[in-house]
Amino acid sequence: MWGTNPIKVGAFLEALGLEYDMKFVELGSSDKATGVKGEDYLNVCENGRTPTLIDHKRNDFTVWESGAILDYVATVYDTEHKFHGKTPEERALVMQWLFFQVSGHSPVQGNLFFSKMFWPSTFNENAPENVIKRFRTELDRVFRVYERRLKHQASMYGEDRAFLALDRPTIADFSALGWFVMLPDYASKIDIDLAEYETLAKYIDRLRNLPSSKAVMARFESSK
Repeated sequence: MWGTNPIKVGAFLEALGLEYDMKFVELGSSDKATGVKGEDYLNVCENGRTPTLIDHKRNDFTVWESGAILDYVATVYDTEHKFHGKTPEERALVMQWLFFQVSGHSPVQGNLFFSKMFWPSTFNENAPENVIKRFRTELDRVFRVYERRLKHQASMYGEDRAFLALDRPTIADFSALGWFVMLPDYASKIDIDLAEYETLAKYIDRLRNLPSSKAVMARFESSK
């Protein structure tokens, strides 16, 4: 299985030039060897979700939850602190936007996507309109938070250096990347018009064109 959260981790590993192997597990499956709910996978990730990282260079240390993985990899392998923050103040901003992404952005975009794309096949009926409206309204609020922040960053550092926390990509941006890299391909299907968020749309385009983003997408596509 691959998706938004594995993509963000893979892209960050690519950005750091780290070698890694990918093992795919089947969404919703309880197969012992191959399922995300199977015993083998639950032994490394009690939550039965992806991604999980096993660091063979550090005694097979294992960590799951994409935000925690990004923080761990940055702490251990970003020796120049480019992606994690070079000062306590920088790191606080990085973690602020990382936490906002994983707690405020990911759940609502994921729920809107499920409601529009998978609710009918799961429940044999369309999602209630008030459910879709709730998620769509909240995602609009989240996107306008991003829009306001990115406009501020562009005014401070220029459009090409307008990133969430600092004037360069950080793990906060890689966290967002996972949810943005494919969004333009299905936005219309979940009633999202990116033209309403001009600065955010440009930011998404920059994320999609990062070498690490292209590399991980090519790798995932070739592994399907």
